[in-house]
Amino acid sequence: MNTNSNKRSPGRTTADGDHSKNSSASQSYLPERLWNELNALVNEHGRKATRQNKIVGHETVDARREKLVLSFRELHGLGYKLETVHNLQQRHVHVLAKSWEERGLSASTIANRISCLRALSIWIGKPGMIQKAADFVNDPNSVRRMQATTEDKSWTAAGIDIHAMISLVEQHDKRVGLQLKLMLAFGLRRKEAVMFRPLQADMGAAIRVRDGTKGGRERVVLLETAAQRDLIDYAKTTVSKVNEHIGHPDLNLEQAIRRFNYVMEKFGITHRALGITSHGLRHQFLNDLYETLTGVPSPVRSTNVTAQIDQLTHDLARSRISQDAGHTRLAISNAYIGARKNTVLTPEQKANANRYRELIAKEELTDSEQKQLIELIRNSDPVMFLL
Repeated sequence: MNTNSNKRSPGRTTADGDHSKNSSASQSYLPERLWNELNALVNEHGRKATRQNKIVGHETVDARREKLVLSFRELHGLGYKLETVHNLQQRHVHVLAKSWEERGLSASTIANRISCLRALSIWIGKPGMIQKAADFVNDPNSVRRMQATTEDKSWTAAGIDIHAMISLVEQHDKRVGLQLKLMLAFGLRRKEAVMFRPLQADMGAAIRVRDGTKGGRERVVLLETAAQRDLIDYAKTTVSKVNEHIGHPDLNLEQAIRRFNYVMEKFGITHRALGITSHGLRHQFLNDLYETLTGVPSPVRSTNVTAQIDQLTHDLARSRISQDAGHTRLAISNAYIGARKNTVLTPEQKANANRYRELIAKEELTDSEQKQLIELIRNSDPVMFLL
C-alpha cells in the first residue's frame, strides 16, 4: 500500500462540512504573497503541536492548511483583504468567530478553527495574541465541546447483531470483514485496521499498533482472550511478508479507505441507514472493556450502577481505556464511556452516611453503637459509603 497517497483529494468535503477546492482555486481567493507565506509556514511548522512537545499527523497538517485558507478567504469576503499573514490581528479573529457563531457552526468546528489560527499566531511571532477560544465569541457555550459522550455508540446499543453483520461484510469482502473484526477485538480506528501488519504487530501476549495511528502515537494492546489470539493468527495467514498489511494489496491507502467506506455504505453501516458507523466498534470494544475491568456497565450504559464502584476502580479502568484507545489523557476516556455522575442522596441517606462516618471514626464502640453500625452497613444503599 502506498501511504504517500494519503493526501486530501481536490474537491473533497472536510470533516467540519467545508468543501475544499484544488490549490489553484483556493489561491484565486487570496493574494499570491499571502498564499505563499501560508504554505511556507504550514510546511515548516505544521507538524508541531502548539501546547505539547510532540508531532502531529499528516492529516492534522492538511486540516490546518485547509482551515487557515478558509479563514483568510472568509476574511477577504468580509472586507478584510490582508496582503500578508503577518497582518493578522486579534480583531480579525473576533470578526471570524462572530461570523461562525452567527452561522451556527458547531462548537467543535469553531474551536478547531480558532486553534489553527492560534498555531499560526505562534508561527508568525505573536504567541500571546490568541488564548482561549471563549474570548472571541459572545456565548462561551458556542465553543464548549462536550468531552463526555451521553450516547452509547456501540453497535449493540443500536440493536445490531455484530457478528452476523460482520459475517455478511466478510462474505462480500474478506479484507474489509477482517478489518471490522480487528476494530471490534482491539478497538482499532479505521485507518489503523486498514494498515494493520499482523506479522509485525504480533508480540505474543500483545499487539503493537503503529501504522495509521493518530499523531503517530504507537500503543500496545494486550491479548487477553483466546478469540483475540485466534484472530491475530488468522490475520497472519492473509499476508505473506513481514511488512504486508491486510488492506487490499492492489490498492493504495486512499483507495483502500475508499473501498472500506464503499462497503460500509453498501451494508448500511452509516448513521443515516442503521444509526451506526464502523467507529462504533471501537466504542463497543472500550465500553465492553470497562465492564470487564470493573464488573459493572460503563457510565454511558448505566450511570446508577457505575456509581456503586469506588473511584479508584473507576479511574484505573479509565486509565486502561485511554491506553488501549491510544490517548495520553485520562479524561479522553469519557468520550467513549461517558462520565460518572454524582449521586444525589436523600436527607435520610445523608444522615445515615454522616452517622456511619462518626461511628467508624471512634476507637471504641458501645454495644448499641456496634449494632447500629452493622444495621447501617446491612440496610443502607452502598453508594453512600463511597461518597
